[in-house]
Amino acid sequence: MGLLLDEEIGRLAMKHMAAKGVILRMGETVRAFEGHAQGRVAKVRTSRDVIDSDLCLLAVGVKPTSELAVQAGLAVDPKGGILINPFCQTNDPDIYAGGDCVTNACLHGLSGGGIFAPQGSTSNKHGRIIANHIAGLAEPFPGVLGTVICKVFEITIARTGLTEVQARALGYDVETVLWAGADLPHYYPGTKPFCMKLVVNRRTRQLIGFQAVGAGDVDKRLDVAATAISLQATIDTIAHLDLGYAPPYSPPLDPILTAAHIAQNKLDGITKGISPLELRRRVEQGDRDIVLVDVRTPAEREQVRLPFEDRTVHIPLGALRERLGELPREKQIVPFCKVSLRGYEAERILSGAGFPNVSFLDGGIAAWPFELVTPK
Repeated sequence: MGLLLDEEIGRLAMKHMAAKGVILRMGETVRAFEGHAQGRVAKVRTSRDVIDSDLCLLAVGVKPTSELAVQAGLAVDPKGGILINPFCQTNDPDIYAGGDCVTNACLHGLSGGGIFAPQGSTSNKHGRIIANHIAGLAEPFPGVLGTVICKVFEITIARTGLTEVQARALGYDVETVLWAGADLPHYYPGTKPFCMKLVVNRRTRQLIGFQAVGAGDVDKRLDVAATAISLQATIDTIAHLDLGYAPPYSPPLDPILTAAHIAQNKLDGITKGISPLELRRRVEQGDRDIVLVDVRTPAEREQVRLPFEDRTVHIPLGALRERLGELPREKQIVPFCKVSLRGYEAERILSGAGFPNVSFLDGGIAAWPFELVTPK
């Protein structure tokens, strides 16, 4: 799913799979399958190793079957997708095509280019467009956002719109939000965690991408995001949506509204965050200008920590104002907690106290996609 997710969301999904006993061998190329005397696959030879095997499943995507279209003289793209107009007509106006064999009917509402997005939902939409056009109702197909959702063990993985990588490649100036927390109020039984990422166009303030992973109720937030992107809603509009609230279904402020508020604060220059990817990159490159501030309680720190103890200062949030003198003003200060709510509050305290370079850790420990340290 590397083309569908940004790295931090993909790695969070990988952590769950690894915890379930799935051995992930990333960046490793399959070279050959080797059988035994009975003709069954017994080994997989890769670019690094030979793996004993009882069963092999190949999941390498799908490609359109368009031989019949080519024989009929219809236009196809280099990958075999049949080219159609917004009414699902091919270059022969008397021949329609839809579903998994076409490309251009899936015009992305954000990129303006054709995408290949084989989904049963899209096929059904194409069927209505085709039937309407034949009946004289010229309703163009507006395109898809590449919305995908799937279940992996106990978690859900979902995405719609553009990833951060895709948006930047298309020239968008983006702001991102990484939110982590629970799908229900903390006091309500059955609450489950999840993490989501928003991608926002800084110039227009429109939401252009969404990704989520976790055991919590991801699908309802995905549908809100897909609707908002389709309607070109700004993050300001999303922040005030009148979504359904009762403790069995949502906190008073739904997580997607909270994430929208964070995006507003970032866009308006009220607060600054740093992504897990950026923090890890800078630490690994030996950047000594970053100081982390763990504002959790001592009991929380004994459960799990970030792997940067040599540059972490432990100051509970309640004691931060009294201990400001322990922090260097000439360095970038990165406060964090479990989900970065207190990290955000610490950023506000430090910025208000005149620290010139403070950024809370987006998503906190709950959204940290890499290895964590569990003290013995």
